Amino acid sequence: MLFVIFGFFLQIIGDSLYTYLSVYGSYQLGGFVDLIWLVALLFIGFAGYHAQKTKKEITLVVKNPFEEREFIFPYSSIMVLLALVIYSYRWNFNWLSSALLIIFFMVLGRQLLVINRNNKLVKEYRHLAYHDPLTGLNNRASFTETVENSLKKHKTDKMALLLIDLDRFKVVNDTLGHLVGDQILIKTADRLRQALGEEASLFRLGGDEFVIIISDTTERECSVTAEHLLKNFQEPFSVGDYEINVTPSIGISIYPDHGVNSEDLLKNADAAMYTAKENGKNNFSFYNSELNSIMTRKLKIENELRKAIESEQFILHYQPKVDLPTKRFIGMEALLRWEHPELGWITPGEFIPIAEETGQIVSIGEWVLKEACKQNKAWQENGFSPLCVSVNVSVLQFQQDDFLLTVKEALEESGLEPQFLELEITESIMQNIRESVKILESLRAMGIKTSIDDFGTGYSSLNILQELPIDTIKIDKSFIDGIGSTNQQAMVKTIIDLGVNLNLTVVAEGIESEQQMEALIHSNCNIGQGFLFSRAVAPEDFENILKVNNMKLEKV
Repeated sequence: MLFVIFGFFLQIIGDSLYTYLSVYGSYQLGGFVDLIWLVALLFIGFAGYHAQKTKKEITLVVKNPFEEREFIFPYSSIMVLLALVIYSYRWNFNWLSSALLIIFFMVLGRQLLVINRNNKLVKEYRHLAYHDPLTGLNNRASFTETVENSLKKHKTDKMALLLIDLDRFKVVNDTLGHLVGDQILIKTADRLRQALGEEASLFRLGGDEFVIIISDTTERECSVTAEHLLKNFQEPFSVGDYEINVTPSIGISIYPDHGVNSEDLLKNADAAMYTAKENGKNNFSFYNSELNSIMTRKLKIENELRKAIESEQFILHYQPKVDLPTKRFIGMEALLRWEHPELGWITPGEFIPIAEETGQIVSIGEWVLKEACKQNKAWQENGFSPLCVSVNVSVLQFQQDDFLLTVKEALEESGLEPQFLELEITESIMQNIRESVKILESLRAMGIKTSIDDFGTGYSSLNILQELPIDTIKIDKSFIDGIGSTNQQAMVKTIIDLGVNLNLTVVAEGIESEQQMEALIHSNCNIGQGFLFSRAVAPEDFENILKVNNMKLEKV
């Protein structure tokens, strides 16, 4: 095609010169005009020969002739003018005009080179504007444009959006670092490509969110696709020395039932995705109208969390830890509660996950730590028997660079001695065992006790557990609930024996009946907490519990 264009361009130049020379009677047969015609025919003929040799079907695309007029008009005019100048000299150039002509061609060549480079840069920028640089997938801008174009072309066809969010990715990213997180995102994109094929409409919206567009589909086909994707994430990711389990939660919205534009479809798929997370993660869920109110409340809670501390809406309740054989109180756990002026009491199970997702758990956790230390010191100064207060610490808070400094400040500001503070940490700290051991050793050096909360439900490894410098393991309530059965009792006994053999204190959570307490005592677990003894209560009510406990101690 390029040869054809250049050939016709020379043909036009030759015809133009012939017309000009004929008007002034200067045309001579066999002159340079005939040479231009001959070269033009050679280019056109070579183009025909090349087309016959390749035998490729050529699709003719008619472009607007004025699209590149800023390139075509100036340079074509210059070429015609140059030809006329050369003709006017009758090819009789002196050294000055020859040098000027050479410089002119050099400038013209340089200009053409710059234009070519600029065109390449424009193509690169256009690619970057519609693609994610990390994974190579199409990005949010491409997603919006693709969806809107599909909706215009196929108004009567059903189209599905599958929004994929990686479970616990933030924890992995914060504990193992952004380089590991980036590798997981790249490997996730590769797995999605393998599962869907190269022709699938796959996008990365940002962070750990991916979207798949499926055209002309049904709910059944979407379910099959979602199940296939979940199976592809059963194998852990290998990144360096780490084996990391990351699972997806998938939310599905369908056009036109769940939205008529990209914004509504994405918003509703997002609502469905959070439902999948709330149902245990590693799952998929379809959007339904009831999710609107759920997402509205979630957004309200997220916004109100930011001002809950300043507005003094948080309060700590305290639940006693009990010596099971004597039923004397030997400690307490500080548990966060939130009373909102409009929404009323909001359960920790509802607002804590939102705080973790948004990162607000760090500032909330700092407030809880300082408030618990201050309250415990106040009770000691009021003459109550000194008790150790346990404070829950999130993984994100535990991994902060200034975490140890925050703990130290809480003790110094309150005046509480370190032996009366215990920090409860979940088993997920075992994902980054080296850093966790360093922090735990520093806490032990400060005189602060540490415990593994909800033991048996997370990432426990016997090899790792014996390396952790901890003092206590807390048996999760799910084990205590079924302690009446033979198998469950054997499981609880095994956990207790494990703790005893590792010289750890064992605490049972969620004790609600005398039978459960007796079974624990029989299994050599002598410390517990639960509704059998007391619910978590406000500080003023807990003072009454402390008074009763003081009287028991005085009798002893």
